[in-house]
Amino acid sequence: MLGSISQMKGTLPPVCLCWCVALVGSAILTQYKPEVKQELILHWTSVIRKHQYWRMLSTFLCFGGKFDMMSLIDLFFIAQSGARMEFGRTPRFLVAILACASSLLYIDFYRLAYAGRQPWLAHRLIMSLICLESWSHPWQLTTLPPLPLPPFPSIFLPPLLLAQNMMLFGTPWKLMIAPFAACVPALVVLFLLDSLFDSDWLRGARGPGKGKQQLNMMFGDGSQPIPTPGVEKNFVEEIQEDDDGMFAPAAGAGAGGGAASIGKDQ
Repeated sequence: MLGSISQMKGTLPPVCLCWCVALVGSAILTQYKPEVKQELILHWTSVIRKHQYWRMLSTFLCFGGKFDMMSLIDLFFIAQSGARMEFGRTPRFLVAILACASSLLYIDFYRLAYAGRQPWLAHRLIMSLICLESWSHPWQLTTLPPLPLPPFPSIFLPPLLLAQNMMLFGTPWKLMIAPFAACVPALVVLFLLDSLFDSDWLRGARGPGKGKQQLNMMFGDGSQPIPTPGVEKNFVEEIQEDDDGMFAPAAGAGAGGGAASIGKDQ
């Protein structure tokens, strides 16, 4: 994972960059001023009675006042899978984030899907986006290191991540239902938008070769980008071929490292 990050060049796309900066900055801030956490956590009583609506945003921008290996894995997911989702499709990526975040807030407020009330939802949002990416291209082949599995369709990645966490890390399966469930409304929203409207405004304007140049600048040094482990096809080709969709099918990217974190609630 660290080797892949060190090979990146250029900058992240704007939404992923701002998200990573916010996560790292909030972790540093809460280390030196722990009392700030009380103003940032998702506390529904304060939201409803005191109208502190910023808590519904800050819960997705903080790791809960700690920065550990699991937090680093989450940043890796944003820098790899999130960047793939956003390149050339920033408006559509924002729609996906909004849909997943709204679903997670709804689940948390009503304590659905065995989720319970959680003060920090950044990790769950990242996992929801990974599930959304996998299910947007269900039959694209991917892998799941370190499990010795042959390439399999991406639609099976979320349940395999669930099984891996239960067997290897002892994570309760109930903690992983909410991220999976939150991406279902997002899939419906994106499908309806594509069906009812011209999706060009969602994909974003992209000049000829612009997406390829950006991806090569960030992930490679020449015409060939550095492939992400677990992805069988070159992701530049995926984005060029998948012009009508939102996500390049890189759901397996970083899955080996991220498997340990999918059941972790911030």
